[in-house]
Amino acid sequence: MGLISNTKVNMYNSLVKSISNSEEIIMNVSFVRDSGIKLLISELLKARDMGKNIKILISDYMKITEPNALYRLLDIKGIKILHSISNQSFHPKAYIFKKSDNKIEVYIGSSNISYSALVDGIEWNYHFLGDKNSKEIQEILDEFQELYENKSFYLTLDWLRKYEKQYKKHSFENVIDSTKPTDEKIEPIKFQIPALYELAKTREEGYKKALIVVGTGLGKTFLSAFDSQNFNRILFIAHRDEILKDAYKTFKKVYGDKKTFGFFNGDTKDIGRDILFASVYTIGKDEYLTEEYFSQDYFDYIVVDEFHHSTATTYSRVLKYFKPKFLLGLTATPDRADNGDIYKLCDYNIAYECDFKVGINNGWLVPFEYYGIYDDTDYEVIPWRNGNYDLTSLENSLIVEKRLNLIYEKYILFKKKFAIGFCAGVRHCKIMTDFFNKKDIKSKMILGETPIEERQKIIKDFKSGKIDIIFTVDVFNEGVDIPCIDTVLFLRPTSSYTIFIQQLGRGLRTYEEKTKLRVLDFVGNYKGAELKTNFLMGNSQGKREKIILPSDGDFILPEGCTANFDMRLIDYFSITKNKFEKIIDKLIADYNRVKEYLNHKPSIMDIYTFGEYPVNIYLSKFKSWYNFQKEIDDLTENQKRYSDRVINFLLFLEKTSMTKSYKIPLLMCFFKDDLLEIVSLKKVGESFREFYSDEVYRKDLNNKKHENLSSWKNKDYEKLALTNPIKFLTENTKNREFFTYENDNFILNRDLYIEISNDKDLLVEIIERLNYRNINYFRRKYMED
Repeated sequence: MGLISNTKVNMYNSLVKSISNSEEIIMNVSFVRDSGIKLLISELLKARDMGKNIKILISDYMKITEPNALYRLLDIKGIKILHSISNQSFHPKAYIFKKSDNKIEVYIGSSNISYSALVDGIEWNYHFLGDKNSKEIQEILDEFQELYENKSFYLTLDWLRKYEKQYKKHSFENVIDSTKPTDEKIEPIKFQIPALYELAKTREEGYKKALIVVGTGLGKTFLSAFDSQNFNRILFIAHRDEILKDAYKTFKKVYGDKKTFGFFNGDTKDIGRDILFASVYTIGKDEYLTEEYFSQDYFDYIVVDEFHHSTATTYSRVLKYFKPKFLLGLTATPDRADNGDIYKLCDYNIAYECDFKVGINNGWLVPFEYYGIYDDTDYEVIPWRNGNYDLTSLENSLIVEKRLNLIYEKYILFKKKFAIGFCAGVRHCKIMTDFFNKKDIKSKMILGETPIEERQKIIKDFKSGKIDIIFTVDVFNEGVDIPCIDTVLFLRPTSSYTIFIQQLGRGLRTYEEKTKLRVLDFVGNYKGAELKTNFLMGNSQGKREKIILPSDGDFILPEGCTANFDMRLIDYFSITKNKFEKIIDKLIADYNRVKEYLNHKPSIMDIYTFGEYPVNIYLSKFKSWYNFQKEIDDLTENQKRYSDRVINFLLFLEKTSMTKSYKIPLLMCFFKDDLLEIVSLKKVGESFREFYSDEVYRKDLNNKKHENLSSWKNKDYEKLALTNPIKFLTENTKNREFFTYENDNFILNRDLYIEISNDKDLLVEIIERLNYRNINYFRRKYMED
């Protein structure tokens, strides 16, 4: 008994002993850090498994408690959060242990739960033993009980998810965690802790596929290595050999000699290995997707890196063939340039998402200091074709001497040590490299055609300081791990959020002595330039509905980040904002962009797939898709002849309420295969049964109505359809002009049926709307917050 100051005896060893020797554990601390709770968590879990009562009260005061620490505690009942109203201070540090002999052991002092506070920081904690009936002990217990029972709430996953997104690491927290363990044990860190928890939870819920969306540089590959440890055969798929080699190194660190490793690419065809690193271009060939090489269930666990490529034919072939116990997709940027629906490939199940904002706010990535530099290149005279500037004309405009000198001058002014410059094309890249070398700046370029050996040598020389700057085109957008990069130059117009974030992410990795990433962005009057503020805040094109100016109050950057824009750019953004502030004008402009890109009149699904704005904004601003095309005078002569009944039916398909997905399999009965006027209740049941046999859609049957779903017969699905969508669609007066129900038959209005049967294009429009409602329903409900 007496003072514990972490000198002769530390708090960690004392608490471990007390946890082991007590029947009830009570902790009341103002904050918990991950460095501390990971020391105690194994002992607390042992106590939980032994049935010991655990009560831990933690505060969210000043948001010093780390989300990761709380994720470790989620599986322990009795964890409560004292919400600090109006940021009221909360400073107690007390540890109370009830013994079997009616004795109470108490530690009261200065130690919160952090490594420093528990192990080697200078702390004073008074340790004493008392009787549970003593006045002093009872006062402590009563005070704790008041806080625990009446002024706190239980820790939940939903609350923690929100807390994690709001959490921002303060600079003084480095002092709290200034002393860390020195062992080199490979274990989950950063986002990997909550992500592993979410992946385990998603498998418990029956999912066999999941997508992890995590900012560049946070360690997605390590996550897959940790998560795969309970599976036997593992396949790691990527599109570049560098990614595969880096993945091998990562898995080797985690697994050591517990597994055998191999490669399956153009040069090597290893068979019978526990963990296989495969090029998608090799393993995706028909000759290898056979029983001779791999049975469909050969791999228990499949990882697909850069999952935003997965809708490409090569990936699709592999994903359709293999039937693993679990599929994990990894990506930093889920929105492909062509918006291929990668979400369906993972059953619309995003298990965990951590963008660069969360990464920076948690201190897992370094902040950036952004400089928007005015570029007087006139982009309006450069031809725009199929959603991009003509490359030849663009490069001609970017390689003029005036612009080259501007880039060189700004580089000299702002340069740090390790710089990367992103160019528009190969010719632009070569000229930038030559120009800088002539200025005695040691420069190299890496292109897609650069041999792997040469590329590796350049990167090695760059890391050792022999090269000042590497110029590239899109080679470094993904799959390249060079943590030392501290300067990024955007030398090309970038209106794609995906590309911008990929290239920004090249420099956000933490690295010794790197405190911030410096970003030099040469911005002109190109299409989408006004989006830079949205991009820096983490707002993708599909989510933005207005242009944010750097001077606006809602221009909020991640913690520790700064942005400086040339005044001429701010003036240009202001003019652009005033010109295009009306969302209607932006919708029309984007519709025309898609039309030019596709070279045909866009359908509602074309806009959903290729458009920058969600379809629901079109439907909101123009009342209906038909009305939008009418107002911009883009209806066909055939569409202009639609009856009011048809127009109203199309509107019904777009806007009918859907709290569940029941209407989709019901309506598809009329239109899916052959156009039908009358559908029997039995056929409706069959349609429901087929629809909800898909794992993607079956998750929507999740309440008391759907108990014992696995044993349902056709009659059960008929009852579900009859009591829900059929009843709604036939009892609602407004819908009776479309549907009736008689003698166990669901019936489409006769006049409507005749008009649709005489117009194949109208039938296509109807099916497109149903497809849109189906995809949009599941994507919004099960993918987005």
